[in-house]
Amino acid sequence: MKNAQKEEFRHYTKDPLWWFGLFLMGLGEIGNFTAYGFAPASLVAPLGTTTVVANLFLAAIFLKEKIRPENLFGCALAIIGAFLIVTFSSQHEIVMSAREVMDALNQVPFIVYVCIEVGALGLLFFLLYGLKLKHVVILLLITSIAASFTVISAKALSGMVQISFGGFSQFRHPVVYAMLVMMVGTAILQIKYLNQAMKNFASTVVVPTNFVFFTISAIVAGVVFYKEFHGMTSMDLGMFIFGCILSFVAVYFITSSGLFGSTKQQEGTQQHLTADLIPSWMLANVHVGHVQPKGHIEHLVETAPDTSDQTPILAAAQASPGQLADSPDVEVTVGLTSQVSPNAVSAAVDIPVQQKSYGTTK
Repeated sequence: MKNAQKEEFRHYTKDPLWWFGLFLMGLGEIGNFTAYGFAPASLVAPLGTTTVVANLFLAAIFLKEKIRPENLFGCALAIIGAFLIVTFSSQHEIVMSAREVMDALNQVPFIVYVCIEVGALGLLFFLLYGLKLKHVVILLLITSIAASFTVISAKALSGMVQISFGGFSQFRHPVVYAMLVMMVGTAILQIKYLNQAMKNFASTVVVPTNFVFFTISAIVAGVVFYKEFHGMTSMDLGMFIFGCILSFVAVYFITSSGLFGSTKQQEGTQQHLTADLIPSWMLANVHVGHVQPKGHIEHLVETAPDTSDQTPILAAAQASPGQLADSPDVEVTVGLTSQVSPNAVSAAVDIPVQQKSYGTTK
């Protein structure tokens, strides 16, 4: 913003503030990676809602965004949800060595899980590239599937690094480097398709949807690979799920009032989504008229330079039979009328008029 106000444009890579922000973002990711080594993945992922809450107040301070009542309501829900998640989550943290990671990779439930994920990923790629169906749900589902493998590899790698710092080196095992490659590869895949979603769709749709998909995929990955729900009671499991639902609703309220996008952009996106979801005939303006006609008729006549040969219906009804027979066929639209002569109706529907005797004397 400051760079845009300057008369001379300077590339953002030459701005110290940009490098400072990049450093803070990298520091945050390192902290997030470290958290997987000390807490269950099903606990770390839902607490990502605190990032959205922090962005709310940082945007208000630096970008002068307005904090609305629904934003504060979302913050309250996020705090309650985070409290329930921390209180009722699994209290048994599992730190796996390289051999334990290898044993977990060979388990039947994880193999079935990988087959399902790979099959779903192939179907999504077919819809995206084969059928050219670009939808926000497709892009974010690809992101969430990649995120599930990122969570598994990040937690496994973080645990093995933690054990190595404790005096038992794990770096001689190939699985350490395999987890590192999988973590980096799936992270790049996430960034690619998340950027596509942010580019083509409104951020008010992408941010909450991505948070929900990512959290669910991380929880499922932790349950399948690390057995994080083992030993939890039904009460703990129910309150944990309720806390996750509160976090989902909180992110929706925080991001739904224009915090992550300009108002004009959201209005245009809303109109675009409305036009895609609702048929055009439902969006047409409907003018309700009177039940009874008011005695006048409006003709829908095509534009023509000379309209002298077009006779209104009422005038045709009052004309003499000889004048009506000599006049050329007229093309008009018949409205709601009463007591219209047969000649007038014949002229209106473009039927040749047959001259009849009306009792007049020639």
